[in-house]
Amino acid sequence: MSTPTRKARTTSLHDDAYALFIEALVQKRVKAGMTQRDLAKALGWNQSIIAKTESVQRRLDIIELIRISEVLDFDPARLVRDVQAKIREL
Repeated sequence: MSTPTRKARTTSLHDDAYALFIEALVQKRVKAGMTQRDLAKALGWNQSIIAKTESVQRRLDIIELIRISEVLDFDPARLVRDVQAKIREL
């Protein structure tokens, strides 16, 4: 008996849904009037971390999302719900 083949999974970095999430996050930063450098400085991070995240070269974890949301003053749960609604429309 042969083993069923699995479809190759797309990692979240290369998933359209993840790109929607990052796009929404970038919009939050821009709406707050901050540059990548401003955000990085406020977080105590290197600007390249923000750049790699926003260009979908680096995965963002939940704690980083919470810290970013505190600096940009938005509800991370709301952002996730909004992105989830957009994903359902795909």
